[in-house]
Amino acid sequence: MKSLRIPEHKINNAYLLVGEELPVLEEAAAVFASSLLLRGTDGDRQESARLRLRSGTHPDLLRITPDKPEENPHIISVENIRRSVTETVGIRPYEAEYKLYLISEAEKMNAQAQNALLKTLEEPPEYVVIVLLSRNAEVFLPTILSRVIELRAAEREPRERFLEFYREEWAKETVALLSELRFRTMGDILDFIKRRNEEKTDTTALYSFIEIILRDVLCYKSARRESLLYGQEIRKEISGLARELSYERLGVATEELSRAMRGIAVNVNRDLQLENLLIRMKEA
Repeated sequence: MKSLRIPEHKINNAYLLVGEELPVLEEAAAVFASSLLLRGTDGDRQESARLRLRSGTHPDLLRITPDKPEENPHIISVENIRRSVTETVGIRPYEAEYKLYLISEAEKMNAQAQNALLKTLEEPPEYVVIVLLSRNAEVFLPTILSRVIELRAAEREPRERFLEFYREEWAKETVALLSELRFRTMGDILDFIKRRNEEKTDTTALYSFIEIILRDVLCYKSARRESLLYGQEIRKEISGLARELSYERLGVATEELSRAMRGIAVNVNRDLQLENLLIRMKEA
């Protein structure tokens, strides 16, 4: 895993850490937080600070997460950014040299929230460090991207990710739907979407799983070698899709999936987004 490295004499005020899996991003951020906020400490003072970092009670580590479920869990609102960042950056660190803001799932910031954060990024206090954790760098305003140092976290092997996904019932349902998509009705698609919504299936995980499937279909169509597939457990379905889908249709499906993945962070109806993806794949 590529963690945020702290140079000896230069700390940047803002970083963007990008990766497909939030737990990997959180782990990298935790290592960075420990390195940054323990600088200049030793002995009992360092051990005390380390314990508070682990328990999430360190006064100079502030975590910003998406809005509460009763508000809007799919976005980080402008009110959230103003309350958590804008209104607190003027308060100096309590004990560490720096004050660290970790914005988890930062891709969920809407345009208003990004603009609010931009005001801090343009003229940050020297003691403030902001780290954005995101699974999608393409959703950020160019003005945000121009003011952060972008790093990418190492990702797990696709085979490992496939196996983790395939243990879930939603993944098996996805394989069943995609392998027979041209025969499925609009009602079948809507029922699938309804179940994903009711079960609160992670949209990013769903799209990542579909991405692996499409990669396998293209690979099998080109090489006809099952040994190259990440989804060994669904070889029959992969070979069937490879026979059914032309290269042109695969291109359309891949493009539509990329569009859907880019739109995850936008404040759009997620059911409608998934519906559009499946319809386009069915019609491709």
